[in-house]
Amino acid sequence: MARYRVAVVGTGRVGALWETDPPTGVSHAGAFALLPECELVAGANRGRERLEAFGRRFGVSALYSDYAAMLREVRPDIVCVATHPGSHAAIVEEAVACGVRAIFCEKPMALNMADTDRIIAACERAGVLLSVNHSRRWYPAYQRARELLREGAIGDLVAMTGYCQGGKPAPSWQSELEGPLLHDATHLFDILRFFAGEARWVAATAARRVHTQYPVEDDSSALIGFDGGVTAITQVNELSAYSRFEVELHGTRGAMRLGNDGCAIGRAVPIHIENPPADHPEFEWQRLEWTPLEVEPGPPAFLLAARELVDALEGRTTLRSTGADGRASMEIIEAIYESQRRGSAPVPLPLPPGTDALAALARERGWA
Repeated sequence: MARYRVAVVGTGRVGALWETDPPTGVSHAGAFALLPECELVAGANRGRERLEAFGRRFGVSALYSDYAAMLREVRPDIVCVATHPGSHAAIVEEAVACGVRAIFCEKPMALNMADTDRIIAACERAGVLLSVNHSRRWYPAYQRARELLREGAIGDLVAMTGYCQGGKPAPSWQSELEGPLLHDATHLFDILRFFAGEARWVAATAARRVHTQYPVEDDSSALIGFDGGVTAITQVNELSAYSRFEVELHGTRGAMRLGNDGCAIGRAVPIHIENPPADHPEFEWQRLEWTPLEVEPGPPAFLLAARELVDALEGRTTLRSTGADGRASMEIIEAIYESQRRGSAPVPLPLPPGTDALAALARERGWA
């Protein structure tokens, strides 16, 4: 018999529709459906068509248009929150009030820091486990890259570059106050923290350059300072026809490149100089010699995250993407908006509690 009864709030794409047939664990519902300790018992969604498709796919008959009614009547142990981020806080609070034991929350956690903190506080008060779906933390390549970094394979980390371009499925996806920074770049800022630790300041832009139909920005550039003096430069926009997610780690003796088009490690090797300067016969120049980063493919990140959440409930492991991690990524984005409000001046972190720079910027620019 299953030990954990699982309900999904939001049975759209990431909640259930991305799943293959038979399921392989590439969605919230599909991942938990594959775990022997778990049983999908209910789903909630505003649109009936996607809700019924979820029911047919996973053999679930308890289908609700009202998530609160579902939580009160079904009383699940684990709840997947896969709705628009503006609704997450209310859903989590209701789930906690109904006795849930663990929550797997889609990124971003919310649209502002106040709602993010509501989620964390509700879970902490009740002792509810909270895992946030920053999926690259479960990717084998990113795990291996962090191991190599800690082993000194590229020397000391000094800088990073990151790109998140063309990830928002425009023009069909439009949500109030959710541009490319919040929609997909939460992954980027989270994975930079994964490698470099805590961010300490941000200087940035967030502009609406081309897509005037967007409710917020379509382009952002940022300079971010991390622990130990490591800096990162990021480009986040919805200006390209192509989709690109890529991170480069720059070390004192090499570099690593991680992205949609593969992963590689570059190690510094000497360049032979035919005629070195007479006054500097020891002169040496080096270049990066790139080779593929060999990593064994693993199960889907959703499935690994679901497995980890169950193991954490049973005391066998800890969570690798917590509410605190989700909050830190959100805070970097809020700092980007705040820096734009200040004429791209540096903004120190942490931000004051309750900061809602995005809403303030949208009002000032007439975006909202």
